[in-house]
Amino acid sequence: MEQEARELLRKRLDECLRAHADALNSNDIGSIYNIQQLVEVHLYLKTEHEFTAAEVEALLAFKDPLDVARWCWEENTHKHSFPICELLKEIHADDRFEPAERTSPLNEKYVELVKLLGRNLNDYKAKLLNLDKEALIDRAAEIAAATAAYGFIAEGYVPKMEEVDFLLRFDNPLQVIQDYWPSGELIGGEDMIQTMMDDLYYPPETRDERENAPKSIREKLQTAAREVQDRPASETARHDTGAR
Repeated sequence: MEQEARELLRKRLDECLRAHADALNSNDIGSIYNIQQLVEVHLYLKTEHEFTAAEVEALLAFKDPLDVARWCWEENTHKHSFPICELLKEIHADDRFEPAERTSPLNEKYVELVKLLGRNLNDYKAKLLNLDKEALIDRAAEIAAATAAYGFIAEGYVPKMEEVDFLLRFDNPLQVIQDYWPSGELIGGEDMIQTMMDDLYYPPETRDERENAPKSIREKLQTAAREVQDRPASETARHDTGAR
């Protein structure tokens, strides 16, 4: 639970820095100095600071934890430490900064899913410790799929209620996602989720309708690329006009 909260805070810090960078006014010197300070604090928090559980919880209570941490940094009088909780009280952060928005039911379930996947991954890694080197090499692709699947859901996935609810039905949703994780480059995480849902969630009678639905440009390109890849060499050669 504690580790998942730290990961959530790191993700929030990244999002806040991107938001400030997007809002940067290059004609305003003060705005440039501000983003420079935020970058410095962000780098320190991500690479050096050892968060306590209380600090994580305290920063997550604010809408912009990075900006709050920056003000703690500015007001810090401790030479050899950065006691965030103590500094939050000293700068009266609760009165000065906007609290975090109340999460939606979808976000709450998504956080629950990421936490469950984190536990699944930790259990999976613990089992791997019992294997010898040769067995680990044989399962390299499987291990890579588990790690990549967790990373996608935790960082690159745009959650949908239907999909999150479905995955939360399982005690080990990581195994479900891992089994569908693509080995090729033509299919990404979003397509993997869609394939999984088509196979396991949607009833058979609705699949024909979904398959016959108009395809997106991306799906058409992927289909065309697969067809070219699968086309016999002799057939491909016939398209060569011999022009030089």
